[in-house]
Amino acid sequence: MAVDTIDPRERLREGFLAVRYGATPTDWEETAGESHFVELIDGRLIVHSPAGLRHQRIFGFLHQLVAGHVERNGLGEVLSGPFTMDLGVQRKFEPDLIFVALRSSELVTHDRLLGAADLVIEIASPSTAAYDRGEKRECYRVGRVGEYWMIDPAARRIAVDAPAGQELGSYAEGWVESNKCPGFAVRAEWFWVDPLPRVVDCIAAMTGR
Repeated sequence: MAVDTIDPRERLREGFLAVRYGATPTDWEETAGESHFVELIDGRLIVHSPAGLRHQRIFGFLHQLVAGHVERNGLGEVLSGPFTMDLGVQRKFEPDLIFVALRSSELVTHDRLLGAADLVIEIASPSTAAYDRGEKRECYRVGRVGEYWMIDPAARRIAVDAPAGQELGSYAEGWVESNKCPGFAVRAEWFWVDPLPRVVDCIAAMTGR
């Protein structure tokens, strides 16, 4: 399948490797894979640029915190992109991190979540922050995602919607607690320091709240 690779200047502005307009769900099925993030939004196929080192480090740190908490407390399952959250025929998303509670476990298939996650977390880059807070956020609202976190390291903010589309707050520091993943909380400032804090110390702080 051919895609329309966007101009390099547009790539820097949008943070996308390629975009195809007039795409179908079949096009998405043929393009999506385990090596890159591909999303379908109302006929637009978006192939994301590879994540940078800072994004990868924050993701690894976050995944250990969430997955460890969910496993210790038997809360459900944590999945990560490019695993698909399927919100409809024309809306296929691959969030950075997905939490699915036990009550929703039947929605998880071998390659996708058939419906809305209880909690979705996206780690924004300067080029994708507007997309995460704009078009994607609106799709998550319509798709009834239970809770949506947007971690923006450049702006040093964690924006929390519960449900998606209804902002509860935006945090630069202090504890940020999930409504949909019981007992899970982070301190916003953990994500702004370099190097990142030790996971074991953060788990201890979370446990001792």
